[in-house]
Amino acid sequence: MFELRYPSRLIFGNGCFNRLGEMAAEFGRRALLVTGRRAMRESGTLDKALKLLREFNIEVVVFDRVEPEPSTDTVDEGVRVVRAERCDLVVGIGGGSAMDVAKAIACLVRNEGSASEYQQGMRKIEREGLPFIAVPTTAGTGAEVTKNAVLIDRSRGVKASIRSPLMLAKIALIDPLLTVSAPPRVTAGSGMDALTQAIESYVSLASNPVSDALAIRAIKYIYNFLPRAFESGDDIEAREKVMLGSFMTGLSFANASLGAVHGLAHPIGAHFGIPHGIACAILLPHVMRFNLDVRKEKYAEIAATMGAEPVPEMAIERVKELSLRLELPQRLSHFGIEKGELEKVARDARGSSLNNNPRPATREDLIEILHAAL
Repeated sequence: MFELRYPSRLIFGNGCFNRLGEMAAEFGRRALLVTGRRAMRESGTLDKALKLLREFNIEVVVFDRVEPEPSTDTVDEGVRVVRAERCDLVVGIGGGSAMDVAKAIACLVRNEGSASEYQQGMRKIEREGLPFIAVPTTAGTGAEVTKNAVLIDRSRGVKASIRSPLMLAKIALIDPLLTVSAPPRVTAGSGMDALTQAIESYVSLASNPVSDALAIRAIKYIYNFLPRAFESGDDIEAREKVMLGSFMTGLSFANASLGAVHGLAHPIGAHFGIPHGIACAILLPHVMRFNLDVRKEKYAEIAATMGAEPVPEMAIERVKELSLRLELPQRLSHFGIEKGELEKVARDARGSSLNNNPRPATREDLIEILHAAL
């Protein structure tokens, strides 16, 4: 038996962003628009969003304070703004960080307490929040279709999720054309995040036939088209296929969970500020090797999907080759991390990502994986 949870309405396709005003008008008249500090302004996406919303007489309050590694403090600030401005709708536009902050603000505005109180299930979200519309502009996190928000609590130095079905978007507008302005390094990092999520959900203990079908097709799209999107940002077919792969990945891991890569990548991001997708790219081959003996058949299927012989080890080799082609760092030491700092990363690794890793991992196992990635 398995259960699936998805947003109420998913719209995918080139140009679907143009329906933002029409969709938003179904839910409210005064929107908090959540986005990052620069990229959406510089690309012109923010101005277009404001125009689309105002065409349907929707007032907009812009909250452009989302940082690359978003914090519980930012969510708490956004909740205060929503209440003060009496917004009745939240729109998130940007990468995974903007999606996570937007969905957390929308949900917590009608629940008491600070965002940090809800991390790791310490406190349960009891009431449905404001309607949330997700508009992703990167192909990577799949956050537009998931029920969790990953945030750093800077006071504790912890990166963890707030998780509830009540956080799902009412509508996700997934427009590949919005990814064309993403620079190569962002395309590479977010794409490797998506590939990691697809592979981890495929081999997860919580996987099911539906999540598997989504994940294996996502692996095919991302592996085949991410290099093209990286090398030629205006390759519309490549952008569309990578975005579709990311979207399918989100649908997969939203119901199958992830694994040890994400269990380790979150504390690495919290302690060292390494971009999440790059941390995933560095860790992925080493976690795959750790899991190999208990998921040989599925890794062989991944290898075949990547155009190699159906041999489990070839899946690892293809992942390493892809990361090199995308010109990503291959070692944690690239960021100045030293051997003596790995213990705290292993100590802070936790959550459902580790619980559903196909091979149980002790703290000593995690340290060994980190040493291999150093």
